[in-house]
Formats: sequence, structure tokens, C-alpha cells
Amino acid sequence: MIFLSFVLAFVTAVLAKNDNITYHPGTVVVNHTTTFTAPFPAQTSGLNKVWYEENAIHSPKVFIINMFTLEREPFLETYNFTHNITVPGLSTIYPTVKCTEDYDMCQVTTGEGEINAAVTISSLTMNPLFDLSQTFFIIAGIAGCSPRVATLADATFSRYIIQILEYEVDAREMPENWTTGYFPFGTDNYTEYPENIYGTEIFELNAALRNRAVELAAKVHLDNGTKANEAFRETYDYAPANSTPRVVKCDSLTSDTYWFGEDLDESFANYTKLITNGTAEYCATQQEDSATMEAMVRAARFGLVDFSRIVVLRTCSDFTYSDDYTGRNTTYFFDDVYQGGISASLTNLVVASRPLIKDILRNFEVYNNGTYAPDNYIGDYFNSLDFDLGIRTWGSSEWGTA
Repeated sequence: MIFLSFVLAFVTAVLAKNDNITYHPGTVVVNHTTTFTAPFPAQTSGLNKVWYEENAIHSPKVFIINMFTLEREPFLETYNFTHNITVPGLSTIYPTVKCTEDYDMCQVTTGEGEINAAVTISSLTMNPLFDLSQTFFIIAGIAGCSPRVATLADATFSRYIIQILEYEVDAREMPENWTTGYFPFGTDNYTEYPENIYGTEIFELNAALRNRAVELAAKVHLDNGTKANEAFRETYDYAPANSTPRVVKCDSLTSDTYWFGEDLDESFANYTKLITNGTAEYCATQQEDSATMEAMVRAARFGLVDFSRIVVLRTCSDFTYSDDYTGRNTTYFFDDVYQGGISASLTNLVVASRPLIKDILRNFEVYNNGTYAPDNYIGDYFNSLDFDLGIRTWGSSEWGTA
């Protein structure tokens, strides 16, 4: 069955390289449908890399990854994406990749949540229309932010992406001295390092590239938001919650649960410190980045992408807790325009990412020759990319799998 699938994929590619596939700017037409059949991934990185490079049509320098319509629209309004390319496996409501006239820059929308992100990015990276081996990816989305570390409309750039993978017991049935029902896998206490590891708990990104993005973004003026946003910041009596927006180096948590509450915020901050041996500082919480990172790691193992060329930008659209929302009022927090900084956060996605995008496009050879190559560990918990574990500052040498 595997052999048959590979043969079918090979035939598809052969047809694509001949005249039986009609290519028009912005779309690929096979048998009068806007689809292209991607080959089965090869079993060796060498074969896979050759296969994809020989059949690729587009090699973008920059690829923007958004998660839903509101995040996508500011980029579509800012950049002139003239081509729409249908890619099998993308979201039903976001079925196309958008590219500029010269294909130097493209954009994809994953759909919200971990499953949507994982499937979309896997489908994109394994499609032979694209050679993404030298592409720089900018993940640009909004997030909830901890008032301990950030404020509304902040632009956060992450080095670590943390997935919330823990046991949870009903808060009404948890031990009396606990503040939440969360505790690490394979343990019986929230202070113990997890013994069962899934491999997606931590992803570490290229610190040099992150620092370059921050250096460039720090020169721009971020949107402060509405008068209501300013007023809501002032309900906090401490910085940075009551400060004006800024560019921040801090790290991001992934959870499909859209959560709220000071105790949860503190618990997840402690979990971040615990699982990274104190090296990461949580500030933003979102629903997709760990899934995107895992798809990227798997693609990078076969040379389809370069994991050192990923930047994660999350702007703060709301706080993770507030003293103004207690008891029954907490349910109103999620849809309350008064506290939400979503308008400014969407504006700042473009504002904070544009300097890096412009710099890469103008000076691609500088970036491509390794000027911002990582000097830190990059990759996942399992060291799937066979990086130097000697420079990794987190993790445990003794762990099992659940």
C-alpha cells in the first residue's frame, strides 16, 4: 500500500513537470481542479530534500503565519498579495496560500486551535509546490497576556514555546493547600518535575534571530489603543500592567483552553519555570504555537524547513486576570470591549513585524549566510534535530514517555 501511494505520488509529480499540469499565476490546475497532490514523505532526508527541491515552484523569502481572520486582515491590507494558491490540507475556511507578485513573501492562515495549526503547517511544509528550506517564518498572532509581565497591545517575541501538558483535577476536589487542580504528569505534586514526557512540552527558538527582531521592532511606535484601554490599564496598581505598550522578550504558553484567573496565571507561570529549569518567563498565552512548532520540527528533520528561521510574535489583546472581574463577573471578561485591546494588538502585529520583514527582504543574503545563526540550543524536548545538547539549559536527562 505504501509502495502504491509512492507510485501515485511519483506519477503526479511527473505529470506536474510535463505539460499535463497547467500553471497560472496564483493557482495550480490539475484536471481542472485547483489542487495539487503532494507526494508521500520519503523515508530519508536526502531523498526528500532532492524530491522537493526538484519539483518546487516557489521559494519565498518570508512566510507570514496567522491563525484567524482578524490577524490576517492587517497583513492583507498592508502587503500586496496578488496570488492565491490552493494547497490540499489547509483549513476549509482558509484554503489558500497568498503570495506577492514576485513570490518573495507569502501568507497562510491556519485556523484557530492546536489541531488546525498542526494540520495546516504540516500540509504546507510537505507540499512540493514550495521549497521552504531557506524561508523565514513569522508567526504573528494575538494572545492573552499576564499583567505581571506585559500590558495591552505589547508586542512579545518568544524564545521558548511551552505547552500546558498536565494532569487536572476538579478544583472543588483538589488538596486543600493547592490553588489550582493542575500538576505535572507522572507526579503527585505541582512542585515536581514531570516524569512522563510527550516531547512537545518545550520548543526553543533561535535567540539571535529573536533578538534581531526585537532590536528592529524597538525602533517603532506601537499603537497605544483606545481611551478605554488606557483606563483599564490604570485599574492595575503595578507595572507593566499600567504602562504603555512596548516590545518585550518573554515566552508563550499553548493551551486549547481559553482560561482566565490569577491563580491559573500564577500556576502556569510556575509550571513554565519548573519545566524549563527557570530559563523561560511566561507572558503570553495562545492556542496554536506548540502545534506549529511540532509540525515545523518534523519538517525540519527532512530538510523541508530550517527551524532556526522561525520568529514568534504575539501581541497582547487582553489580560489573563483582573480584580475588576470577580465571581459571576468573570464570565463577562472574555467579551468585554472595555478591557480588550484587540484593535491595538492587531495593528501592532504589522507594526512590530514590518521592520524584520523589510530587513529580510532587503538583505536576504545577509540573513541567508548565517549572520543570525543560533548560538543556543534549538528544537524540541526529544532533540529531534540532533542539536548540541551540551548547550541546552533545560530538561531532564531522566524521563519516560506516557
